[in-house]
This record gives sequence, C-alpha cells and structure tokens, in this order.
Amino acid sequence: GMNLVRAHAVHRTAGASGTSTQIQVVNITDATNMLSRVIHIDPGETLSTGATTAPVINTSADDVATDDMLCPDVTAVEDTPGKGTIVILDFRLP
Repeated sequence: GMNLVRAHAVHRTAGASGTSTQIQVVNITDATNMLSRVIHIDPGETLSTGATTAPVINTSADDVATDDMLCPDVTAVEDTPGKGTIVILDFRLP
C-alpha cells in the first residue's frame, strides 16, 4: 500500500463570494475520511495551495491499498461555485 502525503485542488474557473469550496477525501473502501481538515479553495482563487486554511492529512487514515475506492466529497461551495474542479492526491510508499 501507499500513504497519502499531499492533497490539493484547483478550479479551472474561480468561484465568487461567500464561503470557500471545501473538499473531503473519503476512502469508501475503509469508510474513513482521509483528511482531518478539508481542502479549501477560497472565493476568487483557483488553487487550494494559497488558501487561508490548509488541509491536514488524517495520519490514522492515510493508508491506501490496491483497488481502494477514493471519493472527493464537496461539502461546501462559494455563492457562485467554481467550475471544473480537479482534486490532486499525492501518495508515497511508507
């Protein structure tokens, strides 16, 4: 298996006003949330890497195995949602 070491996201078109887009990464196979603090993309931004709130990996749920099903779960969006959202996950051998 491998460990999740980085999680970030991008909008191809930025959202506007209100709350940030917030994305949890769920390991469906293990029924666990892989992030203890979700990915944020702030309004008017296209990248999560500059967000006010950085994601935090849940180290007790960062393991994946072959054929694990992972699902991005969008839990909040801007008043005018961003478009073309892509979630990028980086993994490393333990």
